[in-house]
Amino acid sequence: MMTERTGGELIQDFLSTYEVNFVFGNPGTTETTFLAAVAASEATYVLSLHESSAVGIAAGYALMTGKPSVVSLHTYPGLANGMFNMRNALMAGVPMLVINGQQDSRFLIHNPVLGAPNTRLSETATKYAYEVTSVDDIAVALQRCYLQARLQPTGPVFLSIPMNFMLERTTHTTFKKTRIIEDTVPRSVGDVARALAAVPSGKLAIVADYAVSAEHGLDALGRIATALNADVYAAPFHVQGTFDPLHPNFRGQLPPTTREINQTLSRYHTMFLVGEKVDTFTYNGSSALPGGLAVIQIAPAASQLGFDYPCDMAVLGDIRATLEAIAATLGADAKTARIVNKESRVAELEAKYSGAGSRPSDALMLRALGHLDPRTHIITEGSSEDAVVQDMAVRLGFRDVHFSPRGGGLGWAMPLGVGIGLATGKHAVCFVGDGGSLFSIHALWTAARYRIPSIFICFVNHEYRLLKDLWCHAMGTSIETTHFVGMDFTDPNVEIEAIAKGLGARTEKIDDTGTIGDVLARALAHSGPSFLVIDREP
Repeated sequence: MMTERTGGELIQDFLSTYEVNFVFGNPGTTETTFLAAVAASEATYVLSLHESSAVGIAAGYALMTGKPSVVSLHTYPGLANGMFNMRNALMAGVPMLVINGQQDSRFLIHNPVLGAPNTRLSETATKYAYEVTSVDDIAVALQRCYLQARLQPTGPVFLSIPMNFMLERTTHTTFKKTRIIEDTVPRSVGDVARALAAVPSGKLAIVADYAVSAEHGLDALGRIATALNADVYAAPFHVQGTFDPLHPNFRGQLPPTTREINQTLSRYHTMFLVGEKVDTFTYNGSSALPGGLAVIQIAPAASQLGFDYPCDMAVLGDIRATLEAIAATLGADAKTARIVNKESRVAELEAKYSGAGSRPSDALMLRALGHLDPRTHIITEGSSEDAVVQDMAVRLGFRDVHFSPRGGGLGWAMPLGVGIGLATGKHAVCFVGDGGSLFSIHALWTAARYRIPSIFICFVNHEYRLLKDLWCHAMGTSIETTHFVGMDFTDPNVEIEAIAKGLGARTEKIDDTGTIGDVLARALAHSGPSFLVIDREP
């Protein structure tokens, strides 16, 4: 006799087969039958107060585990609210299965309230989108979509399921946990190694994008850089740590604008791009890559090779396995990599951020980072302090510095920090401006509810200072002489500390370098979120 299961029971089987521990979401009417299935499973439903936080927390969790996280969003309105963080996840290669509740399929002919073209809406923020048209399709659709999220290039996949299918029965019930074999190395990897070795010493620039991390070849890339005397740069908007910042060959992040990238790379004969692309923020008159620059690229997905600029050699292969093979071919063993002295970096930073043009709050940031374990995940997002925090964190040797948002939408950093804390069980530290925090400050409530360790250091200046700086740069003016429209949120001031406290975070001010150690010790001892405020001078 064939086994029958309801759609809801298939959801339970799917979550069990793929060992999905958490389902992230914010519910609506069309999700009630899906939620009943999750409630009957062994997975924990992690509630967020807004869909953007649900997606962002799921992204942080997936970034750490490497497995697609599962997100439940309400029909069109909920999907629309979560779309900008889905787009951020797509551009950052974060695997995710977004399951969307749809109206009863028998009712869609009438264009009812909550019935909507959800797959069409999702297509700009996902690699693949599908709506189930029969309960018989649910098992295949779940298996397909989960694997598509995981396969290269990784990213969000969208699945819309009409709510009535959760209660209907089907005999199409098969799930299998699929082992993905992806550690492929090109047969001609020796050609790649020889091409790199042929570049004159000091004329090879290695650019590492987000595909490189501690789990995906970071150490092998260091050995290659040492063996070839190559300078290493992080690609702009690199999302996560791509290289050991204390390696003597590390030259920091490439500039985010095309002319400045061109000027930097014009010093080299060859660029070895490891990952997807050299991303840029603004175009200012010239191509990012000099015309005579030779380009060798390794990427795990064919769609990423030579996408923006022509390559002399485009290499399809798993990042870690291919880098390890190149290192072995070059004879670059683990002992060849040297590490610079961290204490000298601290002295340089203290001198840099205590002189003319620095602000008292710069010293507070530096002292705060100095009290943190360099294995701590640091997240920054779209504030005027980003460049300062990243410079300090990288030069102090923090490997895991997450810059966001690659997809252009603010509201990614705070939930990302919560998701990282959930996955690791350790405090991630998110530096955010008061303006940027308001896009997803509701993530604090989820961290408080589920006792997720997380620390947020918020710069308060009651303005969109970064936008003012960009405005003045574009218009050739100064802040003192410019009349700004829509750049200040004063009269009344937003009481950001009170909002954070109301969402369940413990709050403190950071205003004295001598007490920062105690403030952070209390935050690190707290099992939920701490929201620490720095008043940023005009």
